Amino acid sequence: MKRREFIVNSLLTIGGAALLGGCDSGNKTKTGAKSNGNVETRKFQNLDIPLLSFGCMRLPTVNGQIDMPHFEKMTDYAMRHGVNYFDTAYMYHGGESENALGRVLSNYKRDSFFLATKSPLRALINKDDVRRIFEEQLRKCRVDYFDFYLAHNISVLTVDNFRNFDVYEELMKFKEEGLIRHIGFSYHGSYELLEEVANEYPWEFCQIQLNFLDWTAMNIRKNYEVLMEAGIPVLPMSPLRGGALTRLTGSAAAVLRDEAPNDTQASFALRWVAGRENNFTVLSGMSSMAQMEENVETFSNYRPFTEKEEEIIAKVSAILQKKGEINCTTCNYCIDCPRGIQIAIIFDAYNSYRATGNAEAFLKRYDSLKDREKADRCIKCNLCNENCPQLLDIPPLLAMVEETIKNLRSKQAGA
Repeated sequence: MKRREFIVNSLLTIGGAALLGGCDSGNKTKTGAKSNGNVETRKFQNLDIPLLSFGCMRLPTVNGQIDMPHFEKMTDYAMRHGVNYFDTAYMYHGGESENALGRVLSNYKRDSFFLATKSPLRALINKDDVRRIFEEQLRKCRVDYFDFYLAHNISVLTVDNFRNFDVYEELMKFKEEGLIRHIGFSYHGSYELLEEVANEYPWEFCQIQLNFLDWTAMNIRKNYEVLMEAGIPVLPMSPLRGGALTRLTGSAAAVLRDEAPNDTQASFALRWVAGRENNFTVLSGMSSMAQMEENVETFSNYRPFTEKEEEIIAKVSAILQKKGEINCTTCNYCIDCPRGIQIAIIFDAYNSYRATGNAEAFLKRYDSLKDREKADRCIKCNLCNENCPQLLDIPPLLAMVEETIKNLRSKQAGA
């Protein structure tokens, strides 16, 4: 049987209500009845995976630190509603996401949740680092195995580390030792390298950026098709493009309000992602209980996308692409800027300006930054480019934003 046929026949069947065969999704220290509003599930091999998964890259924070009480409440709500797939990574929240998740999930039976993390390819110095970091991650997450483990962000910037340090071969050893259940990789970039990597190893799944705007704006459709052809199930990330698709204004917001009145902006975008046939869950980085509750509602009362809604989404996407926004998802991988420039904040403020036309709000937000955090402090060292999973050429974009700011100030002065 061809890999693609195997996937279609075995991996993508919509599952029943059970999340793990014979497992209780309650925890060890708390009691209470399971909610009847569980999210729907889909099949991945012999597993029932929740259609909504909890991404732990954008956890709630207070004064720059993870807000543990809030995170614990979100996790409890997630588990009570069947959202028991958690995704983290070595680099998230400055290395603290795995620690936080380990603390929270230690309250629950190990077989009641799925845990995914990643090998940080860009942090590897040698082959020994693959195991050293892996063992560190087990300790941080307080588990003795990972359900899903990924080579993190294979790209033109990391593929040499991946190959030279035999990362896939090392992950296979971990799997043979019972330390990993399923091996995959995450990917940003062009379809050419993806096609090469996807067919080079027998991957079980691939995590890619997938949302209705980037489907055409960044030709993510081609990446999706490469994985379909290779027979590799897709685990979508950035379904809301870092939250940008929940802050639509103007004509884009009006189209959704008028033509899809039964959806919020978030639910409409999430339902579109879930509607791609090769996906087995949708990974959403939720930062608040309100977001968790809304997303659980979307997937516990899931409505498949219709042909009419596909037309609506195409209309909204076309409107957004005309606004000239920067393809930044505010992932903050560029936060290690040696000058301390707040690149993600600057680009997010600029994109909001392009979406709304509100120059005053843009300048006010930009002026709230410290002088050393602003765009004009860029020395073009290109370290940000090396870390950007979107492969943006950041220094020229910072210069463009700075020029836009100068022009807006000039207009204000002449008004």
